[in-house]
Amino acid sequence: MNGEQVVRAYIDIMNRLDLDGFADLVTDDVEVALPYAPEPVPRHTAGKAAVTALYGGFPSLVAPLGFHNLEITPLPGDGEFLATYRSDSTMLATGEPYRNDYISLFTVRGAQLAAFTEYFDPLVFRLAQGAVVSGP
Repeated sequence: MNGEQVVRAYIDIMNRLDLDGFADLVTDDVEVALPYAPEPVPRHTAGKAAVTALYGGFPSLVAPLGFHNLEITPLPGDGEFLATYRSDSTMLATGEPYRNDYISLFTVRGAQLAAFTEYFDPLVFRLAQGAVVSGP
């Protein structure tokens, strides 16, 4: 698999919430950054065991993510990619739709994902979980 195929495999895996496939796709020293993740989601997680444990909670939180409108751009660094995509899913606890926009940076080593940073709107995430937002 080339680097772009690894990124596409990640998207496909998340669309099926295939946790075994996810564990196979990431390196032992994988690092995940979610800079805008709301509490209690960690903003940085390192190592295959910790990252797969984090993602192991997804099937009880959200339906398969329905990632679409995927665009992948190779970056100058070896194995570096920028991807944009959208989700079309449902939060299981509330039944609310979860539709978010993502910008992610991926680092691919060999045929595995070594690191990724995923930027998404945390307000959209919290509203789908049933949070109420009021003005000032």
